Amino acid sequence: MAAAIAHFKTIPWAAAIISDPQWTPTRTASRVPKPTTEDSFFAETLGTDRTIRHCLTLRPTVAEEGTQIAYKEVRTMMELGEGLNGHPKILHGGFVATMLDEICGVLITLNLEKKVERLRKEGLSPHGGMNCFTAYLNTNYKKPVPAPGPVLCTARFERQERNKTFVSATIEDGNGTVYTIGEGMFVEVKNSL
Repeated sequence: MAAAIAHFKTIPWAAAIISDPQWTPTRTASRVPKPTTEDSFFAETLGTDRTIRHCLTLRPTVAEEGTQIAYKEVRTMMELGEGLNGHPKILHGGFVATMLDEICGVLITLNLEKKVERLRKEGLSPHGGMNCFTAYLNTNYKKPVPAPGPVLCTARFERQERNKTFVSATIEDGNGTVYTIGEGMFVEVKNSL
């Protein structure tokens, strides 16, 4: 994480987010290789100098108390290489949708981890594992995403209905130009041991 922070501090818009006391750098779970092969696409395949060179996620410094959703928004900065292009200097559209799916997953994972932490503090044990799967992801391409270069991906919690979580997301340049907007529904399933 230290290398990613140092890299993004060289980009003015990213440095402003990193230095904002309302935001705290946090682990991007999907960038960590796991023996189960879970997250291997983002942790390994996309962890190269030609794909995602640097990745840094920030969450709100203070979690919301007394609600099911501790973090209503996350921001992930990615430094993209040229190995993800579909056209010269333009990111592949399918990968743009993948980025939206991923940033939504980052938000959901942080909230699930906080939920498990809260249950354990209350002396309860979460029943089996908890996972979320994408039910749908609608993608609206506003402008081509230039690559290589840095982008800001933001996911926002919209609402929850039982085991369904609705999230919106954007990909932008960090200076206000929005390239892509997405909205999705994710379904939480509880695995029994």
